Amino acid sequence: MRKGLILGCVFFFIVLCATYIIRMQQPQPVIQHFPLDSSAAFTDTATSMKKVDFRRIHWRLTSTLDTEAYLRQDIGLLYENGKLVGVMNKWLHPASRLIQEKTHILRPNKQLDAVSFHFAELHKDHITSTFKMTGVRSYTSDTYELFSFPKNEKEMQSRQIAKTETSRTLQQVWTDAKRQLAIPDGQYTEIPLNSLPTADLSTIPGLTEDKKSQEIISRLWEGLYRNYILPIGPAVEKGTVSTYIPLLLFDKSGKHLRVLYQDETGQHRELLQYY
Repeated sequence: MRKGLILGCVFFFIVLCATYIIRMQQPQPVIQHFPLDSSAAFTDTATSMKKVDFRRIHWRLTSTLDTEAYLRQDIGLLYENGKLVGVMNKWLHPASRLIQEKTHILRPNKQLDAVSFHFAELHKDHITSTFKMTGVRSYTSDTYELFSFPKNEKEMQSRQIAKTETSRTLQQVWTDAKRQLAIPDGQYTEIPLNSLPTADLSTIPGLTEDKKSQEIISRLWEGLYRNYILPIGPAVEKGTVSTYIPLLLFDKSGKHLRVLYQDETGQHRELLQYY
């Protein structure tokens, strides 16, 4: 009896250890910074919005790496007048190409900002990674047309209404965040997250070297993914939270980065990254 109990315990322990080892060997859908790999590159990346009928668009992410990666993952954020209204997150193992698409219902006189992070984890002699960012901005007219650049007076008016409302909302949110988190004035270069794909970081102290700036951006997205995107995704889908475009604050002395964001409860939070 005692011998059978001992054998049963040993067998259970072996099964438990084997399960743990198998799980540890499987890829995990987590954006994680590793040394950047210059031998792998994205040959095609895009974030787009295309109208499919009177009131709907398809928000789409695509990316292709020039080699098969151990783990491919793309995440996308969609903001309407600065408010987060959609999250996409997909991963494959192994893979080189990813495609995601989601439908979004249009509302008149709105500014739509989409930003994406395309990521690859590569396993060769050691673990490395590479990434690319893309983004797009579009507007809606009062007749539910979707456009990037106004073609007539009515679209110019719609764009101005959307830009004014978006700017007013974001400035209020960011002002409240800086006050609550005691952020000093004049110490930082401010860049909204949706502007990051096209921002010139070479003029920011501490980011003049491209390799250094790429490492900082890679670590930034690791922090955003763990602390902002994963927790807030379900709340956005349920429509139970109001959260807006994060603001990146690059220290003018070139020592650190602060990221102001709102969590899944709508509370102001910050991430601090030294470099």
